[in-house]
Amino acid sequence: MLNPEWGLAVWTLITFAIAAFILWKFAFGPLQRVIDERRRRVQESIETAEEAREEAHRLLDEYKQTLASVRMEADGILDQARHAGEQARAQITDEARTQAERAIERAHEEITRDTQAAIAQLRAEVSDLTVLATEKILQKSLTAEEHQRLIEEALKEIESADLKLGERS
Repeated sequence: MLNPEWGLAVWTLITFAIAAFILWKFAFGPLQRVIDERRRRVQESIETAEEAREEAHRLLDEYKQTLASVRMEADGILDQARHAGEQARAQITDEARTQAERAIERAHEEITRDTQAAIAQLRAEVSDLTVLATEKILQKSLTAEEHQRLIEEALKEIESADLKLGERS
């Protein structure tokens, strides 16, 4: 059935060897160079991507550090502003308290002056009334009833002077 023809097999083998040699010499070399070049570019791309990733991580870390320092600085500024506000509030409160104390002190002084003036005025009026009563007594000789009436009038005048003084205070 199958009879091998050895001559054809040898020529096929020789043709195959020549074709393989030609392909090896002219096709596989350039093809291998293309594959090697492609492999080199892929490797370079991987290395570039790795460098970019490392740079991105470095920048991210730097950004995080910068953000943390900015937050700390902002917190410090807020604390300073809060402290300054509290100091200003305390200062304003102290100034208001001092002004209120001064106003109260001035009011006390004014009340004291008015009281002393009223007492002086009352003394003057009592003195005038005493002089008036003395004049009336000296102008006529008094009976016991007239004497009592003059005392009551003097007391009424003193009371009315006290009432006037009380209304002024």
